[in-house]
Amino acid sequence: MLKRLRAQSVSRLLIQVTVVSALLPMLLIGARLYQAAWDNSWREIREKHQLLAQNLAAPIATYVKGQRNLLIQLASSMTLLTRQQPAKVETLLAQTLASISGFRSLAVLDVNGKTLALAESQPMQHADTSIFSKEACFLETRASGKPSLSKVKRNPFNGQPAIYMGQPVMDQKGKLRAVLLGELDIAYIEQLRERIRFGTRGHAAIVDKTGHVIAHPNAKWMEEIKDISDWSIVQKMLAGETGVTSFYSPFMQDNMLAGYAAVPEVGWGIMVPQPESEVAAQVNALLHSYLLWGISGFILVLMLMLYLARWITRPLDELALAGQDLMSRNLVGNLPDVKEDAPRELRQLGHVMQNLIRNLQSSRDEVSRFNATLQSRVEEATTRLRDSNRKLEEMARSDHLTALANRRYFEASLMQTLSRRSSDIDNVCVMLIDIDHFKHINDAYGHAAGDAVLNHIARILERSMRSGDLVARYGGDEFVAYMRCTHEIGLERATHVRELIAQSAIPWQKRTLQITASIGLYCQILSPGTDVAQVLDRADDAMYEAKKLGRNRVVDITH
Repeated sequence: MLKRLRAQSVSRLLIQVTVVSALLPMLLIGARLYQAAWDNSWREIREKHQLLAQNLAAPIATYVKGQRNLLIQLASSMTLLTRQQPAKVETLLAQTLASISGFRSLAVLDVNGKTLALAESQPMQHADTSIFSKEACFLETRASGKPSLSKVKRNPFNGQPAIYMGQPVMDQKGKLRAVLLGELDIAYIEQLRERIRFGTRGHAAIVDKTGHVIAHPNAKWMEEIKDISDWSIVQKMLAGETGVTSFYSPFMQDNMLAGYAAVPEVGWGIMVPQPESEVAAQVNALLHSYLLWGISGFILVLMLMLYLARWITRPLDELALAGQDLMSRNLVGNLPDVKEDAPRELRQLGHVMQNLIRNLQSSRDEVSRFNATLQSRVEEATTRLRDSNRKLEEMARSDHLTALANRRYFEASLMQTLSRRSSDIDNVCVMLIDIDHFKHINDAYGHAAGDAVLNHIARILERSMRSGDLVARYGGDEFVAYMRCTHEIGLERATHVRELIAQSAIPWQKRTLQITASIGLYCQILSPGTDVAQVLDRADDAMYEAKKLGRNRVVDITH
């Protein structure tokens, strides 16, 4: 080997050294850059795609929950109308459908499956509405007496994809009298899905609890309610999992990288896929840019070496040694200037190599700035997500009409208070307030007047509360509050609240509405194992006793 090297000419040896010295760092840096780019791309997919899927799951769950609450309120409003006043039920459905969005149709069926009333956003001719009696959502609600949600299926009249929600309509004794059937507006769900777009072919898709397509960029799949339950990512979502995975998409005809999330409230799944080829294209574009600069510099150096090889001896050796030292320090620093006694061409070569090092350093700095920018964007997206989650949490805790706490949050807070040690607080009084003749207000003046009354009562209760107390809308025309005080003070405050309500007047359309309330009070001395449901039941019993005794009074059943 040594003999062969000695047989080489100086120019050839210089060329060989130049080739090795230029290509080796380019390959090493290129390989490291390629790996770093893929690592950054995977990190972005995990943090962005999964966050997008989870972020989309929250408004969908809120949308379905909101429509469910609307059906509950509508069912409560028609409790006394179902059999006695069918014409008013028809009018109530039509007014509700005209004033709110989210349902394409509303129907009321009696327990025998007969359609009592039907309202549609786009009226159609129906040959036979008895087909509603065979709807699985109706059958499930009638059998269980509980709300139900269907899978995505075809509307029996127009053949379009549809999702039905069933809500029982109970009489005042809690007996099932009818079933309220609502057809969800899938177009709103598709609008939420369409907002998720990125890259060239990145998108979002939503499936129901059986793996059938609800919303998808492929309109044909939505129309035919495509079954994709055999996809591995769909099976993971239906199992309640959340994460990032890869799979092959027949629609895109490509391998996809996707974030996915389950919507446990309804059993649906959301995936946010992007073709692997797009991610690879981003990485390759960065690598190609680097290779272009590197190859260009290498060719320039090689051409100069071919031209100057016969003139270079010792100065070239010095330059090569300096270059090797710079490589050993990972391009920290720069090449020294060629001595003045060297040929002019050699000094020019020294300058070119210095520029090459600066370009490599500039490329490295650009990659660092790119990584820093990417991290900043991820942190910004995370901050926005946290803000959205905080707002959703506030919405989940509050009643949408009165802005008071809702029933779920109230019961959880009361449970936490009751579970404290007796040294923290000795007594708690629970006050259940029911507005007298509230249905008459809705019937006589309309639901807008009823809403005004509810907000008026809410403000009175807010002003009557102290630090450590909590007031909430319990449901319908009922409010509930717990007060951290003794029995005697609790009774005084309950009486004061009743008087404030009775003495207040609500202006409404050039009229003045006078209202009263029946209040049930129960005070509990804290002890280990205090049951929240029992405390609320006692307060409820006291409130109903106040109703029986003539309303507009406080009944205290504390023993």
